[in-house]
Amino acid sequence: MATAVHPATDRLQRVEQAIEAFRRGAFVIVFDDESRENEGDLMVAAEYTDEAAMAYLLDHTSGVVCAALPYQRCADLDLPQMVDDNSGLHGTAFTMSVDLIAGGTTGIPADERARTLQALADPGARAEDFARPGHIFPIRAARGGVLERDGHTEAAVDLSLLAGLSGVTTICEVVRPDWAMARLGDLRELAEREGLPLISVGDVAAYRRAHASAPQPS
Repeated sequence: MATAVHPATDRLQRVEQAIEAFRRGAFVIVFDDESRENEGDLMVAAEYTDEAAMAYLLDHTSGVVCAALPYQRCADLDLPQMVDDNSGLHGTAFTMSVDLIAGGTTGIPADERARTLQALADPGARAEDFARPGHIFPIRAARGGVLERDGHTEAAVDLSLLAGLSGVTTICEVVRPDWAMARLGDLRELAEREGLPLISVGDVAAYRRAHASAPQPS
């Protein structure tokens, strides 16, 4: 007789699978609550975002490619907030957009956007390495991650840190073939078809609470 898996255990196992996907440089889908944005983001560690990964991302998303960054990383790269008075519905902390200067032209080709994302995750990169404005949109995560703010940005940074990576994560909203926003049913279908882990922001928060000694955002 098979042993029943407790729903809470199953939830934590899903997050473990997502963390392992991050370590491998594979994509993960993270969705939030219906009462919030009711959207899903396709995400991958910025360290592993090459031209092929960027092409895959653009095939399934809105194309507005963002980089979720730990709070301190934004300070290290001197990335100011995009606006002084954030009136966005969910207070998403967009910073000044950037392009990597080295080897760049317009900053928009897939390979150039990929290099910008990789540079944002590179501990050796400095503020002066980036042109502003650009075509990648960094978003500053709350210091406490998903335990402070239940956003895709914080989930992305937390997953990267839990995987032992930089915290910098490439994220973009998933859309349907008709360009409407993908909802949970669409996200489940995409995850099943592509073999991608599918978890919620709440799952990441539950994992953080269950593993209090795990790496913390900064």
